[in-house]
Amino acid sequence: MGADVESHAEAALPEPRWAWLQPRPGLCGRGFEQFWFRLVGDWAMFSSGAWVRPRAWEASPAEHRQWVEVFKACDEDHKGYLSREDFKVAVVMLFGYKPSKIEADSVMSSISPGTSGVLLEEFVKIIRKKKEAQLYQNERRHIFTAFDIRYRGFLTLEDFQKAFRQVAPRLPERTVLEVFREVDQDSDGHVSFRDFEYAMKHGQDAA
Repeated sequence: MGADVESHAEAALPEPRWAWLQPRPGLCGRGFEQFWFRLVGDWAMFSSGAWVRPRAWEASPAEHRQWVEVFKACDEDHKGYLSREDFKVAVVMLFGYKPSKIEADSVMSSISPGTSGVLLEEFVKIIRKKKEAQLYQNERRHIFTAFDIRYRGFLTLEDFQKAFRQVAPRLPERTVLEVFREVDQDSDGHVSFRDFEYAMKHGQDAA
């Protein structure tokens, strides 16, 4: 009876903050992605105190109005749609860069059948996706910079060890090494921002 009471009491205790960081063989696939995203998320909160796991982003009414105004401004002939060149100008106005041929081709190939260009509804959807991608990339860049304390543009195993030694001191060295090897896609001993972003994106999708 006493043993049962003790076991129930232990089960009711809150999980220690780093209890989920347990040695585990073969971190890979979806399990690794979830582990990595949670680990980096905790590191980011530790280092900045301001990081929040990304949620679905919604444009504000003011942003939506701006997109509509840009659409109308670029549709100079009041056609009701944007031509390829109109769309390029709209992107320059909203994002400050001229879309590549590949990006423009992709957009124009996705327009509704029977139309000659990008309709307003399609334009708003495209811009919303671009804005969301831009925000998430900025967030990932911020986290990468927190790791890259020497501002070299890449991360080494030592950078990983120092970062996680602060946020998860009980995390086994072999687990840190395993995580580093998973993120270092080309196995050159350096984790580029592209490697880091890829791991963050897939970890976020799996979380």
